[in-house]
Amino acid sequence: MAEPTPQPLPEGSLPSSLPGGSGNSLAKAAATGAAKTAVSSAASVVAWKTVALATAAVLGLGGGGYYYSRDHQARGQLTEAGQRIGMLESKVKVSEEAAEAARAQTDQMKGDLDKLKRDSLDLEKSRAELAKLKDLSASEKKILEQKISEQQLAMERMKASSSQADAKLEENLKKELADKDVIISRLKDQLKVTVASEILFPSGSAELSPEGVDVLQKVAKAANKSQDEVRVEGHTDTDPIAPLLAQYYPSNWELSTARAAVVVRTLERTGMVPASRLAAVGYGESRPIAPNDEPQGKAKNRRVEIVFTPEKSR
Repeated sequence: MAEPTPQPLPEGSLPSSLPGGSGNSLAKAAATGAAKTAVSSAASVVAWKTVALATAAVLGLGGGGYYYSRDHQARGQLTEAGQRIGMLESKVKVSEEAAEAARAQTDQMKGDLDKLKRDSLDLEKSRAELAKLKDLSASEKKILEQKISEQQLAMERMKASSSQADAKLEENLKKELADKDVIISRLKDQLKVTVASEILFPSGSAELSPEGVDVLQKVAKAANKSQDEVRVEGHTDTDPIAPLLAQYYPSNWELSTARAAVVVRTLERTGMVPASRLAAVGYGESRPIAPNDEPQGKAKNRRVEIVFTPEKSR
């Protein structure tokens, strides 16, 4: 809307107290009065408004109220615009913070996505390695099963061979000792030759008799054809050692052990049974096979047992 053109003041409208004269003199007087009022006023804004209105009135503008209203309205609009600017700045700040948070979240999501991609690649590698391991495991399992099968077959063959060897050893022993008073027995995988002490040793002695040497040579000949371990066990009855022999054999332990050691040395000397397959042990009277209260029982308990054990059972 166009602003109204200021009109000159009508004649007679000036105050009666003012002297007549030119318009410039009146303006100067009004300006001087306004300046003095502004200096004495406590509020510069009120002084400014007074000066503006007085000047407009003296100059004959006649629109002082209009300009004051326009000024007040402009100031209000300016204040409102400032408030809006402040609100917009606040919104911009909030938006910038939200954008920054969104950027940070986006960066985090990108990082998570990259990590997920790396994890996915690692997973694929692990799956590929697992597949290789499974293939290798299956192959190794097949090889292991084959080895086990071969070992079982070898054991079966060894067992069959051992059984044949034991049977052959038993046959040879029976053949070699057919004319001797010996007992050949089998217990599981062991073969035992029981020889009465009277055949091998004189009473109360640990020195072999000629007949005993002959028996042991035949045993060695039969044992030479096998790979069995040979364990010689000495046994006695419960009769105490005679005083004359007690200086050599304080008890039946020493006597039974000495007899077993003599048998082992004789088997080794034949050259048919190596020392690595021989062992000697004395049990004294601790393992009787018959009662010791009768002569017949005592005779059975005085014995030497030669036990053959297959090599696989050692």
